[in-house]
Amino acid sequence: MMSEMDAIVFFGIVFGGLLLWFIFGRDKPARYRTKNLLTGRERDFFYRLRRALPDCLIFPRMPLSALIEPTGVGSARQAAHAMIDGLKVGYAVFDMGMRLVAVVELDHGVRPSRRATARDTYLAGAGIQVVRFPARRLPSETNIHATIYSRPASAGKGLPSGSHAQGELIEYVPQRSPWRNTANVHK
Repeated sequence: MMSEMDAIVFFGIVFGGLLLWFIFGRDKPARYRTKNLLTGRERDFFYRLRRALPDCLIFPRMPLSALIEPTGVGSARQAAHAMIDGLKVGYAVFDMGMRLVAVVELDHGVRPSRRATARDTYLAGAGIQVVRFPARRLPSETNIHATIYSRPASAGKGLPSGSHAQGELIEYVPQRSPWRNTANVHK
């Protein structure tokens, strides 16, 4: 049999355990905080895009599923939709009529990842121009405008000036000058 003291200790431990579970162990409602949409270079590039393309609307971090949709029916369509689900593009550039002009990507790495390559393939299949700029050296506003609206050399003759071949991937490559400042070399 339990003595009175043992019973008090037993119930004290049980009550203490329940109290600790109530305070720390029960499900708490989820908490949220604000998150920056763009950070650092991405934000600088966004404002540079806006200045370079004043006649366009720029949407950062746009879901790929908002820009393209799979064709076909049944399970093939569902599988294709699952492949683009969750993918985003860096910046979607629309004209004032809300027609997609180009998708602009800011490359942070040396070469695109498999995911980026797959995304470019999906966009090319839908006939959407993809333009890439290096993050380490942002292009000028003039170069951005010229790259997006330029007529590539491989474009067909039937394209009007300023348009691009369907699904063409254009990459901006900064020009390296052979000249350098050598005024203070011999000090």
